[in-house]
Amino acid sequence: WLSQWYFCPFRDEEDPNKVYFTAEHYMMYHKALLFKDAASAHRILTAKHPRQAKDLGRKVSNFSESTWREHREAIVRRGNLFKFTRAVSEAGLKELLLATGETELVEASPFDPVWGIGYKERDAENVTREDWGLNLLGKALMDVRTMLRRQDGS
Repeated sequence: WLSQWYFCPFRDEEDPNKVYFTAEHYMMYHKALLFKDAASAHRILTAKHPRQAKDLGRKVSNFSESTWREHREAIVRRGNLFKFTRAVSEAGLKELLLATGETELVEASPFDPVWGIGYKERDAENVTREDWGLNLLGKALMDVRTMLRRQDGS
């Protein structure tokens, strides 16, 4: 349920008519909008699987790495906030995230040193943290957890 690919349809408070199947769909949809690629945005939104949404997101027209780096974390943070608070049918996700307490959240992916740590969970224990990737997804999830605590007054 922490994965960007976890199937959990949710709505964006700014456009409640839109439903995102996964946080990956939200991320790639807003990536396409950032670069004014409405055609790709539509295809991403209607993609049946997050892998398809991701693949479409990699082909967004007018892409600029520097612009994406400037906006990517805020987009993922916002998408995950909606995933945990505006899910269509999974009311307990917020409580699950809050129940992680102060645990550091990481994406233990050996293939992704940007959104993850660049290592499998068992391998991460054998390297120094300085060797880890950026873990942007883990940080976004922890930010959302902090935001939810503040909203709840705890």
